[in-house]
Amino acid sequence: MDLTPGNKWECAKCSKQFKTKENLTRHMVTHDPDAKVKCEVCGNIFKNKRSLSSHKLDIHNDRKQTTCDTCHQVFSTVGNLRRHNDTVHAWKPPRFSCPVPSCKKTYQHEDDVTKHVETEHAQNSVRFRCTLCRRTFKTRVELEAHVASHTTYKCPTCGKVFARKEHMIRHQVTHLEKSTRDRLQCPLCPQTFLTRPGLQRHIRVAHENQRNYPCTFCDKRYSQSSHLKRHVEVKHAANKE
Repeated sequence: MDLTPGNKWECAKCSKQFKTKENLTRHMVTHDPDAKVKCEVCGNIFKNKRSLSSHKLDIHNDRKQTTCDTCHQVFSTVGNLRRHNDTVHAWKPPRFSCPVPSCKKTYQHEDDVTKHVETEHAQNSVRFRCTLCRRTFKTRVELEAHVASHTTYKCPTCGKVFARKEHMIRHQVTHLEKSTRDRLQCPLCPQTFLTRPGLQRHIRVAHENQRNYPCTFCDKRYSQSSHLKRHVEVKHAANKE
């Protein structure tokens, strides 16, 4: 095993860095072609059940232990929760206050204030969206913790995850050879579709121009409410306030 010591331990296979040799050694198993035990929460692969159990205890332990007692924010690991408490709730001087008058949060480091303003108060702040239920979160850590709460169905071919079994089954059709798929042809043009709802949606939009969801902030119109909602969140977030 090629280990590169230093301030951090770096994987010689993928250059990912770790704080301890033990974490690097555990990670190296993911590059072992004989590793066969997969974590059902995050998909990481381990050599045996013992390694998997150790991983779960470290990363996916009891949700109560990864919830902040002060602000009830949920974290994917105990380490992330500890860093959150040290940064947001530890009263070690000096403290840096958020410049937004209505916000009373303070931080131990100035760069944490900058990060807070960018995620909490920016007009077009970055949002992390759950692909299973469309909820959005301010940080990737919050999203990862939320996704772990879903009962999911994973496509055995590509690993894509779905919230509902019927959606996963419908998706699996896309992996079939084109010659074996049942195709539905549009009666008005040569285009074909895998599902009847897809064909019906195509006819409404392409041939009947049915866009029944207008944006109240601009002249855009959409065929589905979810498309309109996504447009407003991306283009008119400031107007919603």
